[in-house]
Amino acid sequence: MSIPVIVIAGPTASGKSDLAIQLAKKYNGNIISADSLQVYQGLDIGTAKTPIQEREGVSHYLLDVADKTADFSVADFLSLADQAILETVHSGRIPIVVGGTGFYVKALLGFQSLDFAKSDEEEVREDQKKSLEELQVKLRQLADEKLLNRVDLQNKERVIRAIQIARHGQVNRPKRPDYTGLILALEWPRGVLYERINGRVQLMIDQGLEKEAKGLYDQGGLNLQAGRGIGYAEFYPFFEGQQTLLEVVATIQQNSRRYAKRQLTYWRHQIPGLQWIDGQNAWTIADQKVADFLKEYKQ
Repeated sequence: MSIPVIVIAGPTASGKSDLAIQLAKKYNGNIISADSLQVYQGLDIGTAKTPIQEREGVSHYLLDVADKTADFSVADFLSLADQAILETVHSGRIPIVVGGTGFYVKALLGFQSLDFAKSDEEEVREDQKKSLEELQVKLRQLADEKLLNRVDLQNKERVIRAIQIARHGQVNRPKRPDYTGLILALEWPRGVLYERINGRVQLMIDQGLEKEAKGLYDQGGLNLQAGRGIGYAEFYPFFEGQQTLLEVVATIQQNSRRYAKRQLTYWRHQIPGLQWIDGQNAWTIADQKVADFLKEYKQ
């Protein structure tokens, strides 16, 4: 039997977390984060994790589940997310998936087939030190045409993953639950969204983002998966005396706006059945859609 899942999606700074908490309180839900950086311990400000005191008693899953020096894959996400959703359902609650990592949501709902590869951690660490161009050459030497054709050659992590598949083969895909999703994405006028992003970045600076970034920098910086995240990597030239703090802030804001634009494109073209809702009236619209979805599912 298919499991009903509510998904609150949308670009960064669009208000996903606040809306999800409101819905969880009304509909007896638990929140499952679908954010590729919120999984890391100690990265709270730059990933915009909702502080515990602001979660209003709603249980959150997939926050702080990985050390910030570790790699975390979509396969790791699926394993933990499936477990969290099943635990939520068995407790009589509604799973509410929240996040801006579109690929995670796409994979979770079965819209994306995945290659589960065996992996050599030492090889992965060495490959992460190489340039994208070097990795592309290596992949073309190792992979067959079928594998090459389904890899995004501009995505370094995907290329490294494909190299591992080419070297070590694949393992059987685990059997996963079947989900029926109500997928809602918050939409704002572009200018308003950009103002929200700029304001959020400044708030992060005021809250101590620099200290979080310095911790990542000291532990490996760009050599860490987490260390390449927006809001952190932009600080590294500052720590090396190459930029001012004002330049760093402006770059984070710019990169965050560009990321939001990419998110919007991804959600529009990669997630079937997604429904856009006006950010200013998000609660009223989402409340009705969730009520209708759950009523129809129970019939």
